[in-house]
Amino acid sequence: MDNIFSLKLALSFLIGGLWVLFASILADKFGSKIGGFIGGLPSTIVFSMFFLAWTQDPKFAVQATTITPVIGGINCLFLTCYIYYVRKSLWKAICIAFVFWFSITYILIATHFSNYLISLFIYILLLGFSFIFTEKYLKTKSILSKKVIYSPLLILSRCIIGGMVVALSVYFGKIGGPVLGGILSMFPAMFTSLMIITYLAHGPDFSASVMKTAMISGISIVIHSVVVRYTYIPLGLLVGTLVSTLTSFGSGYLIYKFIVTRLK
Repeated sequence: MDNIFSLKLALSFLIGGLWVLFASILADKFGSKIGGFIGGLPSTIVFSMFFLAWTQDPKFAVQATTITPVIGGINCLFLTCYIYYVRKSLWKAICIAFVFWFSITYILIATHFSNYLISLFIYILLLGFSFIFTEKYLKTKSILSKKVIYSPLLILSRCIIGGMVVALSVYFGKIGGPVLGGILSMFPAMFTSLMIITYLAHGPDFSASVMKTAMISGISIVIHSVVVRYTYIPLGLLVGTLVSTLTSFGSGYLIYKFIVTRLK
């Protein structure tokens, strides 16, 4: 079990770091829409759910999906808090967003939240509110690409920032049951990495714009958890992972084509 978890942790660091590097470079090259879209696609949840099922049982992973939609909704509020405060201070925005995130998730744990349909309903409600608030009230606009000179140190630092944040979320998930496992599979590690990197590279407005797009792209993460819920047991771990991953990335393509490209 320890060897499997060490492998999980190493893969989390490697995949998380490379994914954040990939998303941030695309944001540099093609603007906030592309960067936010890639950053919001399923990443941590794919191997989190896989390893939950592998190290314990597919039923354990299925149980974990009960809470993932509502956590997706909380992530939308997390991004909204960041967008609201980031023009004042990066670290203030991140700290306030995390205080908000941990406060609400604590309430979910304390109340033993376990209703899947309500979880989905809350996600849809919070996604709609968050997007309308950032679009209409905060007036967060998409921003075109900006030139960045890549040094080996810059590339390495982006990988380390992304890998560390994702790996830490996986590490703390080791001590929990299915509820905590589901929560931490949706932990906004990838978003946090991109917040730091895009802010340092391009400033608050660009970073806020990336997060607005990531909020919409994040629909595919919730879709991944929904498909996991209905495929892991009847189809098995490997086929269930393949189907859920292909479905979520396929939905990501549709989200990009019909929603992201039309964002202002």
